[in-house]
Order: sequence, then structure tokens, then C-alpha cells
Amino acid sequence: MDVESRIDAFVSTHPSRAVVVQSLRGSPVCVQRHASRVFPAASLMKVPLAITTLEQLDAEQTVSRSDLGTTAYPSLLEVFDEQHTFTLRELCCLMLSTSDNPIGSYLTDRVGMTAVTQTAHRIGAVETCMRVGFTDDELAAPARQSTTTAADMSLILEYTASQPHLQTMVRAMRNSMRNFRLPLRLPDELPVAHKTGSLRGLAHDAGILYGRDRDVVAVFLTDDQSDTAHVGMEIGDCIADVWRLLGEAV
Repeated sequence: MDVESRIDAFVSTHPSRAVVVQSLRGSPVCVQRHASRVFPAASLMKVPLAITTLEQLDAEQTVSRSDLGTTAYPSLLEVFDEQHTFTLRELCCLMLSTSDNPIGSYLTDRVGMTAVTQTAHRIGAVETCMRVGFTDDELAAPARQSTTTAADMSLILEYTASQPHLQTMVRAMRNSMRNFRLPLRLPDELPVAHKTGSLRGLAHDAGILYGRDRDVVAVFLTDDQSDTAHVGMEIGDCIADVWRLLGEAV
């Protein structure tokens, strides 16, 4: 089996799946399946949100924990004292590594959804549009209004990796706390800078694998799935097979 056949096997099991595997370093590889199909972005939108924040605001400006919102769901912010302060750079990194929604809501209020969409479009991700934030009220049906594609997320990740002023974002995504998709079957020591997105029936993961002889962008978008936990394992199995077929250790 070759790389294209393995990716075909993943997408062929369900119509609402898209994949991009694109080399950044090493021998060229480029496989795209349904890459222009538009999906709800879910928390993948936090990547262009962080870019917009770091490029348009003073990243060293401090914010008090008391200025950040609350949620009915688990949040890393709950372990901090109300008087604790963060820089905007730290908030971006915490949001990317933990997918914290109150941080996402705060940063969205600071920069605005239009600015995030404009950032994505400037990068070339023209189907990526932010139309909804990350408050508890926005996490049901409204959460599906923000959009992206696999091709767009590949461009956004390539841009992030190429910009020196965004390397803190890469480090944050390399230290993600949500490692149940792309990194699932890969060696623990392999750096994978990635961001997940999850809604009911939807399971995304988009990231960069930093290997011995090659670096690869891998984007897996899925929707209308009956069992997203199982889809996470399918994503992990697929990218592990692809990584092995590319000659890297698994």
C-alpha cells in the first residue's frame, strides 16, 4: 500500500471526510482528498484567532484572571487565583494547548471575528470565516457557523510554521493536552504541533509532524460521524501508516 491508497481508504469509508498531507521539509509529498470541501471549523478557528491576536495586539500586555470569563465546562483557568495575570501571548498559548473556550471568547472580544476572517483570507485561506465565538451559548448549533477547509488549514499551519514571531504558537501546539487523534499511534517523542476541533458528530485534527528526515502538514477533517471517539482512532491509525510509508519511525 502507498500513501495515496492509505488516505483513500480513510476517506472512502464516509463521504464527510477530507485530508491534506503536504511536506514542508524533505522529499516532496502532496496528497489532497476533498480539500476544498467546507466544514464547520469548531476549535480549529483558534489558530487564526491566535495569529490575529499576536499580530494586531501587544503580545506582552497583561490580563487579570478576573477579566476572563467562566464556563460550565472544565477550564484550565479554574486552577488560577482571581488576581493572577497573564500576557496575551501566554493566553494564546494556553488556548492552543488546552483549547480553553473562555480564553477563546476573551481574545475574540479583543480582536473581533471580522479581523480573524481577514487574517485567514490574507494568508490565502479564503473559505475560512469566523462567524461565532466560544461562549457556552455558542457551543451548540451556532458553533457550526464558522467554516474552514482542509486546504485552508494546511495554508494556515504552513504560515504559522514559517513566521518567526509565531513560533510560540508552534511550541504551544507541540504541547497540546489533546493527543487522541494525530499523535495517538505515533512515538511519544515525536513533535506534533497540532490543534483539534470537536463538535457533536465532528472530529478534526490539523498539525505538523516534525520527523527525522521530513516535516509534514497533516489535516484531517470529518463531520456527520456516528462515533467521534472511533474516528479519532481511525485518524491516528491512518497518519501512523502514512508516517511509516514515508520512511519515518513509528
